[in-house]
Amino acid sequence: MKYLVVGGTSGIGAETVRLLAGIEGATVVFSGRDEAAAARLADSLEPARRARTVFARSDVTSPSDTDALFERVRALPGDLHGAFNAAGVAGADGPLRGVPFHQADERAFDRVIEVNVKGTWRCLRAELAAMAPQGFGSIVNCASVAGLRSADSMSASYTASKHAVVGLTRSLAAEYAASGIRVNAVCPGVIDTPMLGGMREELLADLRRKNPAARIGTAREVAEAVLFLLSDRAGYISGTTLTVDAGGLTGAL
Repeated sequence: MKYLVVGGTSGIGAETVRLLAGIEGATVVFSGRDEAAAARLADSLEPARRARTVFARSDVTSPSDTDALFERVRALPGDLHGAFNAAGVAGADGPLRGVPFHQADERAFDRVIEVNVKGTWRCLRAELAAMAPQGFGSIVNCASVAGLRSADSMSASYTASKHAVVGLTRSLAAEYAASGIRVNAVCPGVIDTPMLGGMREELLADLRRKNPAARIGTAREVAEAVLFLLSDRAGYISGTTLTVDAGGLTGAL
């Protein structure tokens, strides 16, 4: 069986690679732009898990890179059981970055949409093309609580992109249910990943204070949710948004 993690060299994607590599008989293809980070991840795995992983350098903003990635996946034996689309970037605007929307750079907005929305779209199209003929498969998209609501702590461009990811998830879940394919989204709250870099510490402290658990989540906690959605234990779950935020969505973000 094969699994694919797009954006698997750091953060939630990397933790998902670690978990999937623990499945006996699995081959885990993971992609990203940072070859050094990929090598560090592979080196950190115990030999049995490392042997189950295959790294393919790929940029989701490049159609040719995406085509090459899926050629690599197809060349490996077995069906594509599951895919996790984790590649994403943060918005450069918003209170956490100290940049009001009216001062935001249009090129920065385009970058968020190109990675978070169109990159996910490209991968979804290729994943569904692989899974439809085999008649089964599970896809998880990395959305965000920002895809379910807005708040003054969230970047408007990032929020818009994650709403789009949620929309893609729900639409494709309905379209491909008869093909035996499940499509879900995981919606993390504030998680300790490299994406937090550049955020103002006083605002991060405020987010910790507002969270019901009074802390920021870990990438492993989100990866465990992804693993569940990819697994047969979630066999009757599709089109859902699984929030991983210690109840923060119900409070003030």
